Parts: sequence; C-alpha cells; structure tokens
Amino acid sequence: MTTKTLTRCYRFDTVDFEPDLHLLVWKDGTETPLTVHESRLLEAMCFCAGEVISAEPLYDKTFSQIDPYEDNNNHYDLNTLLKSLTQKLERNGQAAIPIEAVVHYGFRVPLPEKTCRLVHQTKTVQPVKPSPPEEDEFVESPTEHIVKHSLLHKISVFLLAAAGLAIVLVSNY
Repeated sequence: MTTKTLTRCYRFDTVDFEPDLHLLVWKDGTETPLTVHESRLLEAMCFCAGEVISAEPLYDKTFSQIDPYEDNNNHYDLNTLLKSLTQKLERNGQAAIPIEAVVHYGFRVPLPEKTCRLVHQTKTVQPVKPSPPEEDEFVESPTEHIVKHSLLHKISVFLLAAAGLAIVLVSNY
C-alpha cells in the first residue's frame, strides 16, 4: 500500500528537503530521515537561503517549539546539531546542501533550485489483522471491564446522573 502526502519541498541539485516529513529525498529515491531539530534547523536556513543568519535567531527558530513535557533543563547545542546535519547532507564526499559558516556573522545555505509542494509517496506495510476470537472464547475489552466491575465508575455515573437531574429540576423553577 502506498500513502501519498502533500508536503513542502526545497529542491536542490541532488536532494529534496521535505521539512514536513523531516526527510531528505535523494535523486536516486533513497531517503535520509532527520531528527525534528535537524529538520527545523535546516528549514530555518532554507527559509533564509542566500542570507547569512546569525546563531541566536537560528537557535531561536530551531528550538522555539520544544515539547512542553520534555525536561527543560536540557541545553541544546547548535554546533552538535550542525555537525550531525552536515554528516547527513554528505553524499559521495560532497555536501548536497552546503552550510557555509561566515565567521563572526552566522550561517548560510545556497538558494534552492525550487521551492514547491509535492506529493510524497511512502510505501507502508499492511498491518496484520488479529484473528477473530472463536465463538466459545469471549474477549472483554478494558473499557468493558471497567464498566462492569469498577465501583468507582458506577459511583461517578450515579453522581453525574444525579447532578443532571438536579440541574433539570432547578431550571424548571
């Protein structure tokens, strides 16, 4: 089965960068997945392609939407992220999207050949359907178990019904 997804794309000479999917798609059809932060970093640089963007705004654009449930004591290192991203962008000893470090100013990537939307096709594996239970075998779902056996559930349903009834009676007066 093939899944089709409409994505944004920055098209370079040998690779397409699809930030929505955190993916580098090479001309030979192979794909290199990026981490969320690598993708956000490259997306920020591609958005400002051709311009030098200093480290501070680049850091802010990359890490501005950190997961609120994540430990906030983490310190994110832009240099480490740039190094891992640069390694993923290399093919045959050359950088597919060269990241230029402009000393004392910031970073720059070249302009993409094209910025577009395209349909990305992903091959997905069909999930195996579980076999249905046999007729004499009864399988109770976790929800059914709670509804049938939980005293707390029965009390809460009773209280909700009583509250609803009280609201109806009070609103009639």
